[in-house]
Amino acid sequence: MEKTDIRVYEFNIFKKEENLVHGVFSRSGGTSTGSFDSLNIGMNSGDEKSAIFNNRKLIIKKMGMKPLVFLNQEHGDQIKILKKEDNDFSLIFEPGREIYTADAIISDMTGVFLVIQVADCQAVMLYDAQRKVIANVHSGWRGSIKNIIGKCLDKMVEEFNCQTGNIKACISPSLGPCCAQFINYKDEIPQNLWQYKIQDTEYFDFWQMSADQLLEKGVKENHIENMNICTKCNTREFYSYRAQKFTGRFACVISMV
Repeated sequence: MEKTDIRVYEFNIFKKEENLVHGVFSRSGGTSTGSFDSLNIGMNSGDEKSAIFNNRKLIIKKMGMKPLVFLNQEHGDQIKILKKEDNDFSLIFEPGREIYTADAIISDMTGVFLVIQVADCQAVMLYDAQRKVIANVHSGWRGSIKNIIGKCLDKMVEEFNCQTGNIKACISPSLGPCCAQFINYKDEIPQNLWQYKIQDTEYFDFWQMSADQLLEKGVKENHIENMNICTKCNTREFYSYRAQKFTGRFACVISMV
């Protein structure tokens, strides 16, 4: 049975932008059951496909019946560019399909929601109000190592003539430094990134790493907002792979009107 307690979190700096609509959905208010309770949108999570499809339709309804773009995310650094003149726009209307394989997406379209699905990884939303361009980035620890955030900013400059000083960036609930333990970090994380290891521990601050990757490309410090919510510490609100393994994915969406 459909629930009615859909909860959507918003960023303060994005709420001030009159042409922007966005939201980070909690795990509540959907149709999935068991460990996927309840607003799971992860198509490859192991949940019933019908429940996932229904949950995606609930989000579409919540966001005003506009088309949502769902990606087939692979923890890589591939970036999809979706421009107004693209001819495959009609394909976006099917909430059960993930027609693009990528871990970041950039667009100058209005009325289209870019979706990133996460459960510990970061969704990093980007907005350039001057050039009217949005982006959404899936950045887990593998994406952080590949600096997909920096590469996405480069693409915004290259493809849409954005200036990074105008871009605002927001980081979703994700695995915090309190819980980002990497026992095998010497094999998994390049040594130049060990500066983000919390002293005398095996824990890493990927929040700070993302902020630094934004700053290094020219994003202003006061244009960066992090919700500072650790998903592993808040499993009642958000899915966490680290905490629960067999779990769902919550939606982070952004659009222009």
